[in-house]
Formats: sequence, structure tokens, C-alpha cells
Amino acid sequence: MPYIGRGPVKNGAFRILDDISGSFNGSTTSFALTTGSAALSAGSPETLSIAIDGVMQEPGTAYTVSLSNFVFGIL
Repeated sequence: MPYIGRGPVKNGAFRILDDISGSFNGSTTSFALTTGSAALSAGSPETLSIAIDGVMQEPGTAYTVSLSNFVFGIL
């Protein structure tokens, strides 16, 4: 569909993180941010969208970011 004026701009570099579901053991709360086994770093929790069983988690409350790890609060 044509646009009048400037077209939409694609911002960001969206990536899907590696599946960590096999790492849940009831006590581990810190998980590496990886995609394709390569480490990533996120500047703040707001730059991530994390869902557990289809439920979106609230950044800064449900999880935080520490270097190249994300850390869950109380699960």
C-alpha cells in the first residue's frame, strides 16, 4: 500500500532469545541472555519482552537485567 509522506520506519534489532525452559529447576533465578548461543547484553529490562507460559512479565518487577543475564524475582 502506498504512503503519503514518509513510510514506516523499522526500528530496533528484534531477536528471539534461546529457550531456557530446560534450565528451570525451582531455585535458579539468573539466566544468560543468548541467541544462537551467542551472548547478548541489554541496557535495561525495558528492552526485553519476556513471557512465561504466555503471561508477559513486568520489567523491573518480575525481572531485572545484570550485564548479559536476566534475573527473575520471586517466581
